[in-house]
Amino acid sequence: MSTPFEHLLAWERELLQASSLEQWLERVARLPGDATGEIALLMADPTHELRQLVAGGDATGDAAPPLSFVASLAGLAPHLLSLQGAWRGEYHAADHALLFPRHTALRNVLILPLQRGEHVIGLLNAATRDARPVLGDIDAPLLAHAADVVIASLERQLDRARVLRGGLVDPLTGWNSQRYLQARLREEVARRERDGGCIACLVVDIDRLQELNDARGQSAGDHALREIAARIESQVRASDSAARLASDTFVVLMPATDARQAAPLAERILAAVRSAPVETGSGTAWDLRVSIGIAGCRPSPGKDRKALADQLLAEAMATLHRAKQAGGDRFEILA
Repeated sequence: MSTPFEHLLAWERELLQASSLEQWLERVARLPGDATGEIALLMADPTHELRQLVAGGDATGDAAPPLSFVASLAGLAPHLLSLQGAWRGEYHAADHALLFPRHTALRNVLILPLQRGEHVIGLLNAATRDARPVLGDIDAPLLAHAADVVIASLERQLDRARVLRGGLVDPLTGWNSQRYLQARLREEVARRERDGGCIACLVVDIDRLQELNDARGQSAGDHALREIAARIESQVRASDSAARLASDTFVVLMPATDARQAAPLAERILAAVRSAPVETGSGTAWDLRVSIGIAGCRPSPGKDRKALADQLLAEAMATLHRAKQAGGDRFEILA
């Protein structure tokens, strides 16, 4: 049987491993272990930036997140800003109702101050509906560590949300966006012009994805897109740059690689996609394939870099079209 300490560690690990702000909010809302109660996270947000990031995220559904904001904690709970660590006690509406705006019939309360440097920037408030104290078997140092994990993992997710908002990351797959791709293409062309060498461009397109969307709906197609993206990413080198170009099209840039040297990557991607049917949600799967076009680019002194970048991508797209015309589930290389 797991101990309260093990429950707390598992909860912290879930927060650190969350892949999105939406997932983080779902996980932080669950009390560690089998405790029954509520968690309410309160953050100081004088500029309204944090609430805009949360509102503009990819959260779905009708459930309200366990996160609320105030311009200043001092105006809401001034006596809590002097806390040096966790506070436990009985719930009193006069003192705690503002900390749990959506909940009633609470019995015991745990308040963890969340600090950045010397300043309290938020409060993690947990309460139970029975006589047991919240995480009563966990001592103060471990609770302080849990508070550090909460604020560190939340700030990581907010940083990710800032990047998404900046348009450099595709929110569905987590891949780099088309905007990022355009910038990287020009950078790689400039590097190639400066240092010599070559660059290969692979365009990967999912075959007949629309059939899946028509048969099982857009949500199933989105699940498939995410899994196909993960399978492609598993084959890409750390030195390569990858981005989602369009709804079902991905691009991989391979520095210091010519078109024919890129063929092994194309073969690995095809094999990874063929390896098993793709999950589409709700325990269902669909057999999908991809087509790949490959083009390469060598130094062309005197030519406009933007034109060279656009030409490389256009040639890879044209080669992808040849692979599609030949029946798909294959790659073609620009001769």
